[in-house]
Amino acid sequence: MEIILINTIKMPNNIKEIKTKKFVWLDITGATQDNLKYLKQEFGFDSADLGDCLPTKQRQKIHQRTDYLFMILQFPYFNREAKTIEAAEVDIFISKKFFITIHEDELNPLIDFFQMYQSDQIMRSQLSNETALDIMHKLLNKLYLYCYPILNHINLDINQIEYDVLEQPEEKAIMNILMIKRNIVNFQKTMQSHRGILQKFLEITFDWRPRKMDNDYNVLITHTKDIWDYLTNFKDTINALHETQASMISLKINEIMKTLTIFSVIVFPLTLLAAIFGMNTMNAMPFANSQYDFWYIMGIMLMGAVIMFGFFKKKRWL
Repeated sequence: MEIILINTIKMPNNIKEIKTKKFVWLDITGATQDNLKYLKQEFGFDSADLGDCLPTKQRQKIHQRTDYLFMILQFPYFNREAKTIEAAEVDIFISKKFFITIHEDELNPLIDFFQMYQSDQIMRSQLSNETALDIMHKLLNKLYLYCYPILNHINLDINQIEYDVLEQPEEKAIMNILMIKRNIVNFQKTMQSHRGILQKFLEITFDWRPRKMDNDYNVLITHTKDIWDYLTNFKDTINALHETQASMISLKINEIMKTLTIFSVIVFPLTLLAAIFGMNTMNAMPFANSQYDFWYIMGIMLMGAVIMFGFFKKKRWL
């Protein structure tokens, strides 16, 4: 009898596993080639989907395969060192028999969620009554709720900017405005595809999703709408503050240019007189042979300056 040897790949150390009677739950941090080979052997995933799980961020999408669904979602997180909002990618494989998440260890709610079920015996016992769709709903709900404190932080920054625009130096205020605008744009980039992906997910899973879960996933869609509305409002507000700051800077520049222009006009007659009396026509020049010619010329120049100054005062340009 011929013996056929099958090469099996041992589960890599960075893959965490929870098994229930209904499905297996894998959580992978920092996917490597060995991880992808393991998933290919154990679950037969499409090579294109596995390639999208490598660290380089991919566009958000959902693909329906014969035996599973593959999703790429991005969620915001706050980088405390750079003080910026950045995107963290979560790759999801889901079917009735498994739920697999792949990420780069950037989202604390995802990490804490898996560890809670892994370490808490009560939660672990409740998991036996859950399905992969239940766990996915709970995870996404936590990730969307995680967005609201970030929104609150942006709101506080905008409130501070309203004070800075009037009280702080222009350079500091404008830099803070640009930083907030960048954070809002980055946040919007992570959230703009979520609503469409979840709606498509509901369409694809219609045949094998319990009807009682329709409302649960509609709540997630509501979260995406609310978050997007907040971001739109924040964007309008910060744009208005940016325009206000730009108007104030423009007004300040106009005041400076006005002062310089008035000074130039006042000085112009003095310059003209100095040029005239500096001409090489001594025989025809008035006051040239007078004992007090210098003081006459200075008096005329001073009188011209006083007249111009009085004119600007009368016009209320000063």
